[in-house]
Amino acid sequence: MRDVVLYVEDHPVNVLLMQTVFELRPELELVIAIDGASAMATTLQLKPSLLLLDLRLPDCHGTELLERMRRVSGWEEIPAIAVTAEAEFMPAGTTFCDVWHKPLRVPTLLTRLDRVIAPKPVRRESPPSPAAGRAPSPFSRTTFAT
Repeated sequence: MRDVVLYVEDHPVNVLLMQTVFELRPELELVIAIDGASAMATTLQLKPSLLLLDLRLPDCHGTELLERMRRVSGWEEIPAIAVTAEAEFMPAGTTFCDVWHKPLRVPTLLTRLDRVIAPKPVRRESPPSPAAGRAPSPFSRTTFAT
């Protein structure tokens, strides 16, 4: 079973970048929520290994969203990282464990991601299908929360 990472981000270009990064980490499943409401809806359906939260969401601030998520049973200790273009943002006084400032650079992002979630080897449980020789879809390991 793959570790799930919930990324709450409303900007399509940032979502595309993160999807591309996660293609390099097939042992992780990326779930996208585009606002606070859809992110809160995921709290009833899954328990991710990591939260990546944009701060400027269309319906709330990421720190407010994280406070609400922390009140959900089982979500109190999930590592949360602010992913923001707010250069002045500091996590003091929040339960964010780190801040990743935009613009994001892929090599740095991969290193930071690996520090938070140690990479695990991908194990095949069944023989590869005939489609295994084809290039994977860039969105094959991404789920959008509704």
